[in-house]
Amino acid sequence: MAVENKLESFIANPRIALWKLTIPMMFGLFVNSIYILVDTYFVGSMLGEDGTSALSALGYVMPFYFIIMGITFGISSGTTAVIAQYIGQNNHSSTSLAAQNSLVIAVLVSIINIFFTYWFGSDAIEFQGANPKVLSLALEYFYIMAYGSVFLIFSIFLRGILIGEGESIVPMVALGTGTILNIILDPFFIKHYGIGGAAYATMISHIVVIFIFLYFIFIKKITYSNLNFQDFNLNFKIWKKIFKLGIPSSISMLIMSFGLFIMNTILVEDSHVAGYNLANRIENFATLALISLASSQVTIIGMFYGAKKYYLIKPMIRYATVWAMIIGGLFSILSLLFIDKVAPLFFPSNSTLDLAMKDNAIKSTIQYYNYMAFAYPFIGLTMVSSRALQAINIAWPMILITFTRVIILQCSLTYLFIVVLDYEDVAWAWYSISISCIIAGIIAYLMRLYFVNKLKEIQ
Repeated sequence: MAVENKLESFIANPRIALWKLTIPMMFGLFVNSIYILVDTYFVGSMLGEDGTSALSALGYVMPFYFIIMGITFGISSGTTAVIAQYIGQNNHSSTSLAAQNSLVIAVLVSIINIFFTYWFGSDAIEFQGANPKVLSLALEYFYIMAYGSVFLIFSIFLRGILIGEGESIVPMVALGTGTILNIILDPFFIKHYGIGGAAYATMISHIVVIFIFLYFIFIKKITYSNLNFQDFNLNFKIWKKIFKLGIPSSISMLIMSFGLFIMNTILVEDSHVAGYNLANRIENFATLALISLASSQVTIIGMFYGAKKYYLIKPMIRYATVWAMIIGGLFSILSLLFIDKVAPLFFPSNSTLDLAMKDNAIKSTIQYYNYMAFAYPFIGLTMVSSRALQAINIAWPMILITFTRVIILQCSLTYLFIVVLDYEDVAWAWYSISISCIIAGIIAYLMRLYFVNKLKEIQ
């Protein structure tokens, strides 16, 4: 479908358009998130008595993985919003320039990633306090994952371009293929290379994803944007627009990564870190519908904003908000019903040396969801509200909302309960996280109401 016709269809029926984008995107992200769960499962189940230590090692690496993901997804979300707005304006040349310049930004992000990995990676992992065995495993996985993430960075930026154009089928196909390949490769590489094999398998899968994207872009020519770089120029005005909308999202994700780092140091015990890591991985996997819904509305609202169809924006946001809270509520119910059955699957059953550690890690994971179940509707509210503001060129509230949730509330309360008051039950940490998410959701909703109500109505 021509992009002009696609925009017209979005305007004619925004609700149907939202789900046409959300469902393929959700499936694509769903299978992509299996990367992480697959690594978690095979690492925990195939490494025998080292399995629980390996899961702890993944927990210590996760803050840095989320830093890479945070910066990349954040800036690429700026690309998505800018491209959607230019398409709404029917500005083909600016759309192409935005896409081309975003790939140059991807090169810059990759260089920065390699630099920080080389100079600061090992020191930061050691600082979290892992025991020598866990530290060795963490570093083995970290370096392969960090350097291989260059391919992940480019795949995310290519996905951001396509999503901005309203194309969600190709990302679904690419990510689905990569996930299947990762599932096939993981057992072989882990068997022969240990925990590092999981990182190798994931890296190869990301390379394949890039080739699939390039095939559809250059062979099938599915993009509205021109990515051949024949008329390319560094356009720092576009960089400014991308960074204006993307950097707040990146900073928000960096704050969350820093929060994971702080939580790992506060929790101290490797079993609690392993449980927290597994809980986060399952949570990231299970909240994909919320992420997809929030991301899809950026494309639609961005196009409406670019086309100055302001009267369509408020109903779109209200509709997305209702469904975000419904989806969050459904996940709350499912987590309460099934987490005690799911969590043990990711820990080795044949371990003897780490039996107590395994049991404590499973207990921590289950406890986490018992407290967090009440928070998921508010997480949905936060996602939809903050991304809606990004689509209308107001992205900075993301930083305030995330900082309040993670640093002022989550980490501070956890430190108060676990360190200052010396409460031994780790459930106090999970209680702190849940409360912080609920308060953040309310703040995000109120800020969204304020800024969206300031939009000039055009009948």
